[in-house]
Amino acid sequence: MSKLSEIDLGSTLLSTFIFVGYVATALVIIRITIIGINYIKVNFLPEENEIEPEKSENKSKGF
Repeated sequence: MSKLSEIDLGSTLLSTFIFVGYVATALVIIRITIIGINYIKVNFLPEENEIEPEKSENKSKGF
């Protein structure tokens, strides 16, 4: 009878660790997706508030 309870405990632990692995994998995929979207926003999409260097040089005062 004690062997039956050990099998149930081992099966339960194995199932728990497999479930935790799936959850961790899903979180990693979501995090990598968010990092990729932010990378594309910063490096490839033009910003509307971007100041051109030529205009900023004309506004400067000095000698």
